[in-house]
Amino acid sequence: MPTLGSFNWKKDASTGNELAASRSDSSFNYFDIGDLSYDSQSLVEQDLRRLSAAAGLTIDHTPAKNSSVSIVHDTKVFERLKYDKPAFKSLGFSDYEIETLEKQVTSESPKCLTMTVTDGNNGIVTTVILLSERFNNCLVSGVLSSFGIAASYISVETLIDVCILYEGRRRGLRDRQSLTRETPKLRDLCITKAGDIR
Repeated sequence: MPTLGSFNWKKDASTGNELAASRSDSSFNYFDIGDLSYDSQSLVEQDLRRLSAAAGLTIDHTPAKNSSVSIVHDTKVFERLKYDKPAFKSLGFSDYEIETLEKQVTSESPKCLTMTVTDGNNGIVTTVILLSERFNNCLVSGVLSSFGIAASYISVETLIDVCILYEGRRRGLRDRQSLTRETPKLRDLCITKAGDIR
């Protein structure tokens, strides 16, 4: 039986069931800014397009104050996090997000931080990625986390997992037991779609 190990699970306090994290909205938006963003924008756009196709979601390019995926790719991002919090607030970051990110910064200067915020029903609200060097694998893992997937790279199998997760959600299947039971059927459906989402 499949274990669905690439899904991000959280126990529901009221039922005791493990729920897979996923987005409830049918669309999402994102931004990628900073003095290094030219190194990541095309990759991020390509990856988000592939993941959104696998999930059956659309990318909303309408400017919005709060983005679903916020990427700050800047050489001084961690220095700014410490000394220039208004700059983050102007991008739509809440005080909670800024404080939570700041707590993750240790005495050793990080190169990349990611954080995915969920609601009380393990629905993904937002993902933040802070990156201070040109290339770092955590950018891709952060983008995947924004869809509820724990992985370090995007492959056909990863895209099929995304498809299973969201096809399951559309059918009301979010707990581990239900998703495990229905995964063979969902996988067959998603494999037929895989050619269109690669």
